[in-house]
Amino acid sequence: MKIVRKLVPFVFLCILCALPSFASVPVRGSSNNGVDNNALSWNLFGPTAPINRHGGTVTLQTQVVCTFQNVAASVQDNSDNTSAGTCLDPGSPSNNYTFLFQIQSAATNLTVTISNLVGFTPDVDAPTYGIAVCDNDINNPDGSNTLQLCTQVSGLDLSNITATINKKNAKITFTVPSIPAFPPGVGKQGQGLTFVILERQTGPTIAVPRISFK
Repeated sequence: MKIVRKLVPFVFLCILCALPSFASVPVRGSSNNGVDNNALSWNLFGPTAPINRHGGTVTLQTQVVCTFQNVAASVQDNSDNTSAGTCLDPGSPSNNYTFLFQIQSAATNLTVTISNLVGFTPDVDAPTYGIAVCDNDINNPDGSNTLQLCTQVSGLDLSNITATINKKNAKITFTVPSIPAFPPGVGKQGQGLTFVILERQTGPTIAVPRISFK
């Protein structure tokens, strides 16, 4: 009987370890990715034109940013084109990418899954995933970022949006009970809910995450 009592807490601990992580979604400020006057160093691709997804109930825009503001063509001579179209990390064979997905939708209880994650490590202290919010000073030309997709929060509550990360760190599922009526941003900031994923990749080509809705 004593053996059974000792095993129960151990089994419960094993069950907890097997569960995916689940928490309210963290936020990451757009100012982390540079400002307008050095956009050539951080804006790798996009923002794209809006496209309809999920039977036309979701509008989606995407953008790819070099996390360390090191677009290859802007930081070195790429006469051999070996690094063109990537985020070159000086002194390291790895590349660091920030993927942005901005949606507009009136749907309720929307499930947003971002999969095909490569080189993703969850971090909530220095967020590597979550919601990208506009935190730049648009009145300061030297400190504004109006060229990146982000969400104008303006005091709106995001606490009801949660994120679940699978055990292999290859997929994040966001649960969105309802999408607030976000105000429009400035320039190319767009309008809507903006998901952000940071990855450190080692391959010669970029593995772009996939986004789906349910």
